[in-house]
Amino acid sequence: MDLKFGKEIYFEKKPLFKITKLQFKKLQTMDKKYVCDVCDWVYDPAVGDPDNGIAPGTSFEDLPDDFVCPLCGVGKDQFSPVD
Repeated sequence: MDLKFGKEIYFEKKPLFKITKLQFKKLQTMDKKYVCDVCDWVYDPAVGDPDNGIAPGTSFEDLPDDFVCPLCGVGKDQFSPVD
């Protein structure tokens, strides 16, 4: 599905909704993986981090501020988006 800000989403030729700027940003980052710059552990939102109380479907941006890499213990500021 080709999603763009302000684009109407159709189902059976009827508009379902129009994507807001906030929704568009959320959709762009929702499935984006992040890698720890120190140990290369990858945070995948589809998997989450159940061992540390992070449910599957939790985007990186929605992780708590005190989230740390489960392997090496560095904070969120030491993660980079996977291209």
